[in-house]
Amino acid sequence: MLTLEQRERRFALLCIAPSVLLVLCLIVYPVAFTLWLSLQQRDLFASSGTFIGLNNYVYWLGSAEFWNSFWNGVIFSGGTIALQTILGVTLALLLNRPFVGQSFARGALLFPYLIPSVVGILLLRWMLNDLYGIVNAWLTQLGLIAAPIPWFGDPDWAMASLIGINTWMFYPFVMLCVLARLQSIPRELYEAAHMDGAGPFAQFRYVTLPQIRGTLALVLLVRTLWMFNKFDTVWLTTGGGPFGSTQTLPVLTYLRAFSLYELGRGAAVGILLSLTLVGVFAVYYRSLVRGPETR
Repeated sequence: MLTLEQRERRFALLCIAPSVLLVLCLIVYPVAFTLWLSLQQRDLFASSGTFIGLNNYVYWLGSAEFWNSFWNGVIFSGGTIALQTILGVTLALLLNRPFVGQSFARGALLFPYLIPSVVGILLLRWMLNDLYGIVNAWLTQLGLIAAPIPWFGDPDWAMASLIGINTWMFYPFVMLCVLARLQSIPRELYEAAHMDGAGPFAQFRYVTLPQIRGTLALVLLVRTLWMFNKFDTVWLTTGGGPFGSTQTLPVLTYLRAFSLYELGRGAAVGILLSLTLVGVFAVYYRSLVRGPETR
């Protein structure tokens, strides 16, 4: 006969069993299988492969294509995160102040984040088309350009175009997070700073910025993980071109595994990408989570 404590423990295990099973099936198994594939030389349509150990990793770490994709990812994610943060924080500060039409402005500024990513990307791709896109038509009519700009066909413009698209689509996430934190800051802090003679800039530096620093750190971590791992924006606009100027690690993974059918080498790029993101998280945890406890 089971005791009450044993029945409660068994019931608790039964409750968490579905979640554990989902984690095993959707996370642990795919990661383990990808790791196993990365140690093989295997064709996409082959039923089995040849075990080659770490040869795929040695190949990629010595490959100029891999490092070009890596640095493209750094530029893409770094530029996007910087612009998203600047735009999101600026708009959050403006929306935190009462003005006529504030509710409408909040809803309008959230629009890019509400539409599906694929819809937004395809819409902007048509708008930026170099032959019949409306953006080039506007710029030509305003006299700002003499000839249409190949936004996705010129290596000098392609990366900047991708950064601009991702900035427009995802700045509302930063804006929402910062705005929520701003609204929770006690007004007494600003009143005390005002009584001490602090102006708007000083209040932002000594009151607002320290209060939102933790939120910004978390937002930057999340955006870094998402942007460095971003696939759809690049694939649906440039496909990694022109001439590999916008090819990032997720695109390289897809091309190797599903276009060139090199499943083992594609899996190895995926594992290296995952290790990079784990390293980013480890740096964040060490500097921002453990740091205050050790000082």
